[in-house]
Amino acid sequence: MSYLSFKPGKKHLKASANNRVKEHSSGSVKKAFSQWIIENYGENYTKELSNQRSKNDGKRFKSTFLDSSEKSEIPTVGIIGGGFAGLYSGLILQSLGIECEVFEASGRVGGRIDTWYSEEYDEKDVNKAGLYGEVGGMRIPQFSEDMLPVQHLALSVNSVLKRNKLDDKIIKWRKFYYNSDVQRLRYNNMKSPIEAHDASLDSLNFGIDKGGDLPMVWVTEAKASDGTPYLPINMVLDKVNERFITVINESFSKGFALLMAYDNYSMWAYLTNVFTLGELGEYYNPEMGKESDHLSYNIASYLETLNVGTGMYSVSFVEMVIAVYDWEGSKNSYAPEDPNVYMVTVDNGMQHFPDACRAVLDLEDGVLHEDGIRAQQLIGMIKGADGKKGYSPDNLTKAAEAPATVPKADAIPPVAGTPSKSKQRVFMNHRVTQVDYDESLFNGYGGMNVSLSVTNDSDEREVEIIEKKYPYVISTLPNGAYLSGELKTNFFDNLSFSKARAIRECNYMPSFKAFITFDEQFWATLGNRQNKGLGVAVSDRSNRQIVYPSYGYEAKSGVLQIYCWAQDAERMGALTDEERVNECLKGIAYLYPEVNVYDLYSGYKPEITTKTWFWDNHANGGAFALFAPGQFKNLYPTLLTPEFKGHLNFAGECCSVHHGWIVGALDSAYNAVNNILKQAGETDKIKQLEKTWGALSAPDVVPSLKKDAALV
Repeated sequence: MSYLSFKPGKKHLKASANNRVKEHSSGSVKKAFSQWIIENYGENYTKELSNQRSKNDGKRFKSTFLDSSEKSEIPTVGIIGGGFAGLYSGLILQSLGIECEVFEASGRVGGRIDTWYSEEYDEKDVNKAGLYGEVGGMRIPQFSEDMLPVQHLALSVNSVLKRNKLDDKIIKWRKFYYNSDVQRLRYNNMKSPIEAHDASLDSLNFGIDKGGDLPMVWVTEAKASDGTPYLPINMVLDKVNERFITVINESFSKGFALLMAYDNYSMWAYLTNVFTLGELGEYYNPEMGKESDHLSYNIASYLETLNVGTGMYSVSFVEMVIAVYDWEGSKNSYAPEDPNVYMVTVDNGMQHFPDACRAVLDLEDGVLHEDGIRAQQLIGMIKGADGKKGYSPDNLTKAAEAPATVPKADAIPPVAGTPSKSKQRVFMNHRVTQVDYDESLFNGYGGMNVSLSVTNDSDEREVEIIEKKYPYVISTLPNGAYLSGELKTNFFDNLSFSKARAIRECNYMPSFKAFITFDEQFWATLGNRQNKGLGVAVSDRSNRQIVYPSYGYEAKSGVLQIYCWAQDAERMGALTDEERVNECLKGIAYLYPEVNVYDLYSGYKPEITTKTWFWDNHANGGAFALFAPGQFKNLYPTLLTPEFKGHLNFAGECCSVHHGWIVGALDSAYNAVNNILKQAGETDKIKQLEKTWGALSAPDVVPSLKKDAALV
């Protein structure tokens, strides 16, 4: 999501101290939130884990499959899905000397991280190197404590690639330009677009005087006690969040308890049935109505239109409030006074990231203990040799380097090591069709039978059926992908009632993206932003957002990326590829009326230039999880719970509180591996896991669980 409160351009009104996220908590609040949910709503979860981890034959299994003294050659874990949750699970297991196999149904790894490259793309040609765009995830907050495991993974993988002379696969981060003062906005048939620096005091034609439906009191300029001008409508979300952020900043437990009291409300329902005009405080005007009145439909509609996708306020109120902390994590945590947003993206396309992970997994030896420690020190996950935290990773392009207010890291030197032999662990075009539990496997210890359909890469024609057996399976698919489409067999049979319900009910958010190539980058010329990026232009047209590129300004031609969610995405997705492009062109023309965008358009080519994740046959129903009302307390613990006495574990961003972020996939994968190690009583490998990959990455490593010796 791009907008969680409408504050385009320069802020005309200084935020109250009560609605600012504390700098020390903004990066860790979601982890604390996850732990709080487990402690308060996870009774069945913790009870089930206790039962699974007390299996009498755990020691026998450890001695057979997970001997700490030497590597196991027998695959212990089968991993379903080659997205980041699957790849991260595999890389952790590889580093611990536990053999695994990763099965990906498609012809590429990365899952919902996917880069579109024009047929004319050429990384080495400056005029064609910018002809790409991100189909899936496209950015990460640079300094967020919770998000640092993503950069840690990249650095750890790079260490292995360097040892093996695979420098062409090294992951580099470049700056992602999230916003700017000159990004454009146009709504409700405004005569012309305006720029962000002029938007905060503009009604955007939502007022009744311009044909809109908002009473003028909401869109008429007022002045704060210090004389600063503002529009009352633009202060609503700050006041909605303030009540909760104030308490969370004082006490996680009290704040989460207050927030979860409204978990059964959608964002829309909270605005129109709970929040009162009196809560606007100094921004309240009696002309709005009585202090006890709630916000009207039209006010909620305005807030939804300017902040998210059409219909998106039907998701959990808790989801929306807690998301504020992910975006606050985009700020410079080393200098709270710094107002800038810091985000990064992978140079030359995010697809390079999962490709690099796959390259390491297909080596005999992967990430070493020292690689992980050095990576943690380089990004401030742990203190360096000087006893202080700093941030100076060696894989940043010049523009992405940290500002001077950020201290340098004092990390241990890299390990030279020796190149490794190849060993395939990732299998492409291997679609899992059925997974079932058999308690008689592995001499009565139990395990999972896995059926796979191997397909031809060119036409997806089935060429072979394979049967596999594993003591443990980690399934990382989006929940919709568990509809196998097979004639007589289900993907899973005999799941617990609660797990089956959670998979069926867990809410996913549709998203749509398109990549429109132009012979001339008119947006850069008009905005005079050739090397700074523009951010995001927005409107109420079907395409909703233009995401400007953060690269490629040296060339004449370029690509504009269209991005929308929810009902907007579903409706765009119902069209053909070319029809979607036509709608996008109309939306771009609406934001650039002074430019003949149709003349500058490079023309439609018979390559797929749009993507609707809702219709994707591997995602099966959405781009990312975004919980509906009540799902945090009723479904989240269940989604984390392993099935079949711990032999089937689940991972993926839906099994995390970081919905829609890569780190959600990583957290959940760490948790799944952690579950397996604890069930097998592998205390040495758990210590190795924590030292190499970080001790706080699992979403459910609750203090009470960590202290319970019976669970170790």
